[in-house]
Amino acid sequence: MSKPRYRWGGYVKNVIRAYPELKREYDALHEQSITANTSGTRGSGGANRGLEAIVMRELPGPKQRELDAVRSTIQLTERLRTGKDRLKLIDMVFWKGTHTLSGAALALNISYDTAVDYHGDFIMLVAFQKELITADELKPAQKIALKSQKYVLE
Repeated sequence: MSKPRYRWGGYVKNVIRAYPELKREYDALHEQSITANTSGTRGSGGANRGLEAIVMRELPGPKQRELDAVRSTIQLTERLRTGKDRLKLIDMVFWKGTHTLSGAALALNISYDTAVDYHGDFIMLVAFQKELITADELKPAQKIALKSQKYVLE
């Protein structure tokens, strides 16, 4: 029996694939300008409150929420016993695009079924972070990941 397909599945995979680019955009917004004020007058060189200007910069709403959802899922995954392997798999399949799911399983010396589970868990957790699904739709292992972060499951 095959797993159910969700209408949002392709969207969530695209959000995960876009994470490296969104992270670069976010980091670029938060780089502090170190250009000297050459005008000779105080405060005329641009923003007077450089640190505040950096802190307040964010990506446009939808992009920021997508970045936050993937970032939160990465943090959840890092705390798992198998977190390093899970993130390596996601990196190879989604971010670098160097491996298929079966190729990443071979590279990580895990079974294909385990790779499918890691892959699916990550997608479902991003969907949960994006509020596309409820906690009731998560598998027990995914709920454990959330509880490790002290999330309140309804």
